[in-house]
Amino acid sequence: MAAAPAPAGRGLPVVKAEDRRGGQDCASHCTPHRREVFRQHFRKLCYRDAPGPREALTQLWELCRQWLRPECHTKEQILDLLVLEQFLSILPGDLQAWVQAHHPRTGEEAVTVLEDLERELDEPRKQVPANSERQDTLLDKLTPLERPHDSLTAQLHAKKIHQEQESGEPQRNDCQASAYR
Repeated sequence: MAAAPAPAGRGLPVVKAEDRRGGQDCASHCTPHRREVFRQHFRKLCYRDAPGPREALTQLWELCRQWLRPECHTKEQILDLLVLEQFLSILPGDLQAWVQAHHPRTGEEAVTVLEDLERELDEPRKQVPANSERQDTLLDKLTPLERPHDSLTAQLHAKKIHQEQESGEPQRNDCQASAYR
């Protein structure tokens, strides 16, 4: 898509029919890091920082164009970027951090990351204590920058309870053991 000059007095570009140019110019300007920087600037633009409403709208338009690069991406790719952003925003914080650490470029890639994590969590384990090294390693993998929040911890706890019910043997951790003394 290419933006044509706006009619006099309007100030906003008019979007023309989709143009699938791409080319080297797009490849050099469309790095995931640059797109993320422009996306953040677009999302965090403050109205008070602009001299007036027209300037604020113009800044938003330019930041959005730099983020989504309509001259480089098809409509479907732009929609996928928008849906991916929204999908990530609705995930619980720990899952969001996990997916973002894998830098998905599409919604499908984000779903694949989550499905892989789900499969890893669902793998049957041999009789291993609840606070095993494997579980600690998995928790460390989930959010490389921070420990997981309650939602994922609750999921792991629910998984442990389910395994206990299946095996018929409760697995006590140190806190539970001291409570019975």
